[in-house]
Amino acid sequence: MNIQLARPNLPLLAILFCSTTFAAQASQPEDWPAQMSSALPTRAAPPLDIADHVSRDWQKSRQHSSSNAPDRGYGVVWVRVFPIISVPLSDPYPQTANIHNISFESTRPLEIRSLGTGQVLGRSSRLDLDFSKATFKIGNSTVPLEPLWVTTEDGHLTTLRWDRPQNVTPQSSKEVGLKVRGQFVIKPTVYESDGNGKPQSLGQQLWSVINTVAIDDYIRSVVPSEVISSWATETLKAQAIAARTYGLYEIAEARSRQSPWDVDPTTWFQSYQGVEFWDRQKNNWRKIESEKTTLAVNATLGEVITHQGQVIKAYFSANSGGVTCTASECFNLPDQPYLHQVADANGIRKAPGGTWGSKANLTAQSIYDRLVMMGIQPKSPVDRIESLRRGQSGRTWQLRVHLRSGATIDLTPLETRRMMSLFGPIRSFLYTLGQVEADGKQSVVGHGFGHGVGLSQWGAQLFAAEGWSAHRILRYYYHKVEISKL
Repeated sequence: MNIQLARPNLPLLAILFCSTTFAAQASQPEDWPAQMSSALPTRAAPPLDIADHVSRDWQKSRQHSSSNAPDRGYGVVWVRVFPIISVPLSDPYPQTANIHNISFESTRPLEIRSLGTGQVLGRSSRLDLDFSKATFKIGNSTVPLEPLWVTTEDGHLTTLRWDRPQNVTPQSSKEVGLKVRGQFVIKPTVYESDGNGKPQSLGQQLWSVINTVAIDDYIRSVVPSEVISSWATETLKAQAIAARTYGLYEIAEARSRQSPWDVDPTTWFQSYQGVEFWDRQKNNWRKIESEKTTLAVNATLGEVITHQGQVIKAYFSANSGGVTCTASECFNLPDQPYLHQVADANGIRKAPGGTWGSKANLTAQSIYDRLVMMGIQPKSPVDRIESLRRGQSGRTWQLRVHLRSGATIDLTPLETRRMMSLFGPIRSFLYTLGQVEADGKQSVVGHGFGHGVGLSQWGAQLFAAEGWSAHRILRYYYHKVEISKL
């Protein structure tokens, strides 16, 4: 089957969902699962020229350490797992404190090769790297630090650890550990974070650790990292298909611009926590992959979402709040034929993340103080704020501040996001501002968690409870699409 990637000619996104003080003040509700996705995509895909070799390469579902170079076929995802430079709202990963030290451990010997020549430098079940030094050790041998290719037996797990207490100050210690399948490419990359996890060649050289992992091993981790493993089977299958579709598109986008890696493990893309993830609070390993989600991935092997024969950019978020959003409204991009606004499932506002706002701190004085912090000096005391510009879905994109003098201040979209830090644990742009109450506070009632474009994860779960199949769920959230087999 000749399946290609959808090829929108889109500008860069202008909206940052997790920016300035908005992200700093945001948090998840207590009943919200920590792994749910919320980050807003912040860059559109450029035109892609991907022919039918995508379908052929997809059949490379496993890597083979006997090959002479790391597998760059479309059946393998290159995930830059270290260091984590940019971290979106409520992500499981902390920003990396020490960008130099990382360790690899395995119960089976790791084979360390020169990335440039393929020469075997040595074998060891443990590898400690300090990128601030010119050499490293393989067992008892000291060798020069150079770009590396680290392999292990197919299916075997490698444990990665960084920001361990001995390598960072106790105050900044947020140790990260994950057990993953696949192999590793370790090399210096020219990178400077643009605030959303995407690589830019802007001059800062960092050593990167890239986990090269078979696409379906990647998806087996993504699905339970993104949704709740005990959910309905059809919900899990829908998420698996959406995640595979989104992942394939990101692979093609990254390779079209010759990026040294495809994705990072945070929800700037989709959450990837390996087979197991180190729980910093409980000081033990938390199993990510589950039997139920793995069965859902296996039941949908090779299935992707297509529109007119092209693989789509399958956006998804946690809870739409009642209505999904088009690309033009929520991403400030030209609309895509498969991303329409649709009403979400009945009961979505009662689901976790569906309704929020009780912790808002909107008072005349707090609004006034926030304006001053933003460099805006009101000429009289503040009375209240209101929505100035709403989108078709009802989401608020600009606010207006009313002063007691009768004058008004119209905030820009960026200033609006900064003002929203007063809303408490803000989760979406779908909210309504009420009147000023007797206690001097202005009420806020918000709905949803995340950008609201494409699949609504909690909505999918509600539809599955009504007996909907995974394919029906996907065809509802994505307009005029087919589920195709690669």
